Formats: sequence, C-alpha cells, structure tokens
Amino acid sequence: MCAESSGKSVFLIAPSTRLVPQDLPLLKNAIHLLRNAMGAGRISLSSYLFTRDESIEHVTASIAERSRELKAAIREHDIIISLAGGTGAEDLLLTLDRSDYRTIRKRRLLFIGFSDFSFLLNEVYSRCRVPGILFPSLRLNEGNVGDLLALIDGGTASYRAASWLADPPPQPLTGIPVGGNLTTFVNFLNRLNPPRLGWRDHVLFVEDLGIDLEDLHRLLAALRRHRVFRNVKALVIGALAVPPGAGGAGSEGRERGFQERALDFLMAYLDGVLARRRERGLPLPIVFMPRFGHGITRGLPAVPVGGRATLSPGLDVAFRLR
Repeated sequence: MCAESSGKSVFLIAPSTRLVPQDLPLLKNAIHLLRNAMGAGRISLSSYLFTRDESIEHVTASIAERSRELKAAIREHDIIISLAGGTGAEDLLLTLDRSDYRTIRKRRLLFIGFSDFSFLLNEVYSRCRVPGILFPSLRLNEGNVGDLLALIDGGTASYRAASWLADPPPQPLTGIPVGGNLTTFVNFLNRLNPPRLGWRDHVLFVEDLGIDLEDLHRLLAALRRHRVFRNVKALVIGALAVPPGAGGAGSEGRERGFQERALDFLMAYLDGVLARRRERGLPLPIVFMPRFGHGITRGLPAVPVGGRATLSPGLDVAFRLR
C-alpha cells in the first residue's frame, strides 16, 4: 500500500443498472479489498445500488436523483467507482456543467468503471484530461486488486495480448488509451460536435457483447466516418462476445465461432484502410487481446483511459495511469 491510495474517500455508485441480490457477496468482497488492499478511508455507498426507478425500470433512479448524487460525490470523495453497466451513464453527462468539470479537473478525481460507464470515463478525459480506469469493479478479487492498486499508486500494470492481427510495431509503441465498450464509444462520438481527441496520440481499445456482424459493420463504419482509423496510433481488439461457456449450456461453440467471424470481418473491412496507411508510411498496428471484455474472470486488464499504454512487438502490454 502506498500513500497515493491510502486514506482515499471512495464512493460506490450504480449510475445505470441496479445490482441484484446475487451481487451482494461480490459487493462485500469489493469493499473488503478496497478497505484492506488499497487502504481506502471512508467508503460510502449510493442509495440507489439495488433500487429501480418507477418510470424507467431498467435504471436505478431518475436522472435528477442520479445526477444530484453524482454532483455531490464529485465534491466530497476522491474515487468514484461504478459497480454496474447497462444503460444510463450517458444521462448524467447531460446534467454536468462547467463547474462540475472544473471541480473534477482541480481535484484530479479518479473514476473507475466498465461497460456503459466508459462513456463517462472518455468524457472526463476528453474534457478535463483527467485519466480514469476501465475495470468492472464487481470483478475485483485477490488476483487483480494488485494491478488496480499499482495504477492508482503511479506504478505499472502489465498483461499479455494474444496475437498481432496487422502491422506489429518494430519497437515498443506508447499512446494514450481511449475506448472501452464499442457500442458505448460510438455513442460517445456520435454528437453534433464530437470530442477532439487528436487520434495520432491515442490507442483505441474496444470490446463488446450481444452484437452481430451487421451491428459490428455499423459500429466500424461510424468509427471510419469519424476518421478514427485514418490516424489512430494503434488498435486493440478485445472480446467481441462473452467468453466460451460464459453464456450458459451449449453456447461455447457459438461464442467462439462469432469471435472468429467478427475478427475476420473486421480485418476484411479494414483492408483498404490498412493498405492506405502503409502507403502513407503510417502502418496501423492491430493487436488481439481476448482477456479484455465482458464476462472475463481471469487476466482481465485494468485499462487507464487517458493514461499511458505501451504495446511491445512481443505482445506485452503495459499500462500507467499517469
């Protein structure tokens, strides 16, 4: 335990989908690890972790209630951790104002979350240049809490990718990680005035679940329309389906088959882009990192959105938050 994480005030929220009773043991374990491994000080829980809004049942509370709680947390806590994904984090951004973002920038607030929450992580980075950590907090365990702690304390978290799909770099490549859930990230970009990220400095990490090849086609077309592939420094592809066996009996072959077809489609779709990048003398490295995604229980990376990622030719991937 280092001074960076020791004594931090932590707030646990569910800004989108509620937790279910079966999540209670995971929640208790996460709190235990935060309190002991990270040396967290005050740990506070949202009033809406297990609630359901009367009007819109798939979210925990109304926009006003969720926003009021988040705005208070921004001013009262050091680390805000989202415990669940779903749909709803984007609602909160409609209510945050310049004062909220000034507070986040001044206090260097740390946000941690996954899936739907990647919308907020990318928004905070793009507006405030404050990094956050892409990690599913209910998956926190003895095996991965050390990586999360290392990032928070200014150290390095290291993992290994599976294979290069295109143009491995001749030497280690360093860039700023952005992205997360592919569907959510495309929604993050699809606005009247898209965020200005300067793709040449960034490594795009994407994963998804519950999509088919037509969905993937639309999502990749949107990234292409936003000129992401023209300049992005590297592309990291995570799981595009839940891991084999995680979807229940009889799903293993179907999930593995979709992952393979999705990668084949992605490379076919980007074939012309890759050729033009090579002609410009700016190849696009693409690496497959299957442990990055939903439903992963072992080897799941903690990705510092807005931090630093180093991809080596030998498939080692190292992250730093700052």
